Amino acid sequence: MHDNDPFTKALSLAGAQVFPAILNAAVDMNLFEIIAKAETSLGMCASEIASKLPNQHSDMANRLERMLPLLAVHSLLTCSIRTNQDGDTEKVYALSPVGQYFTRNDQQGSSLAALSTLIYQGYRNVWKDTKDAILDANNHNHFQKVYGKLAFEYMETDREFGNLFGQAMSQAGPLVMKSILDSYKGFEGISTLVDVGGGYGQALKQILFHYPSIKGINFDLPHVVENAPPGT
Repeated sequence: MHDNDPFTKALSLAGAQVFPAILNAAVDMNLFEIIAKAETSLGMCASEIASKLPNQHSDMANRLERMLPLLAVHSLLTCSIRTNQDGDTEKVYALSPVGQYFTRNDQQGSSLAALSTLIYQGYRNVWKDTKDAILDANNHNHFQKVYGKLAFEYMETDREFGNLFGQAMSQAGPLVMKSILDSYKGFEGISTLVDVGGGYGQALKQILFHYPSIKGINFDLPHVVENAPPGT
């Protein structure tokens, strides 16, 4: 079978649900953060990664060795061969430029990790009946049909979901806003800027850093503002 073979492509799509589950597990286990702290640029082998995990058992490295290649196939990790002093070889894994976005390695703590968790775990019940969002003529808001409330109303009653949403937006937002500010010049000449639904205010904070003459107002629901980290 070849990568461009129709059956190979179809087979990979049939198992496409596996990768989001593995990515979610990697985020939950802090694998990207662990690998980011490797002592050498080559990275770490599965047993070295296993030694950094809180739960220890004899099969941990073997189980990781089933996860890590999939993360490498999707360009989140690099994989190379290391020859040890005894002449044995083993696979070692390091963060790729793509994988770096799943670590909190800047002063703002920016990362896509929480966003990945939100989409996989937070919206899990929404994905189950996706077809209803298309086939049901009376289904005008699928989230509301599943949870009985609009998304932002639901967050007021489910604080765990609301906090996860807030973390995802505050950690992923700076990465998105940086990309916008690199090319968009529409904020020039503005005197007052109101960010409606601004969450923890991270996006507005970035804009004001680049345009200090602007007066910024962050507007959001009371429970969002209450949970905002200090200094936002």
